[in-house]
Amino acid sequence: MSCQTVQQDLLGFHFGELGEAPRRELEGHLEGCGECLRSYLALKRSVETAADQPAPSPALRSKLRAAVAQELGLGAPTWRWWERPFAFGFAGVAVLVAMLTMHAVATSPAEPPVGLVSMHR
Repeated sequence: MSCQTVQQDLLGFHFGELGEAPRRELEGHLEGCGECLRSYLALKRSVETAADQPAPSPALRSKLRAAVAQELGLGAPTWRWWERPFAFGFAGVAVLVAMLTMHAVATSPAEPPVGLVSMHR
């Protein structure tokens, strides 16, 4: 296997797209050729870190996320017109009830615990 053929197959090798025979031949070549091995490691580092590649635009990221969600069957949560205000209203009422309960407990007349009342009588 020539170095030129190996260079063309390195990306497919990295992603496991080569067949069994070409993969074995490429692995054998990489064991004996330091230059091709260095090229493979540089390619691997570049693919895995992508630090030297430009980042995708926010629009492209959102399209990709939408495509993946569609592929997985995950749709964006759909809110009916009344659900969102109802959720905020419910949260507000829960906070108000908690505040009123704490106020009632804090301002109630102090009484000793039940166990202490029975001991002192």
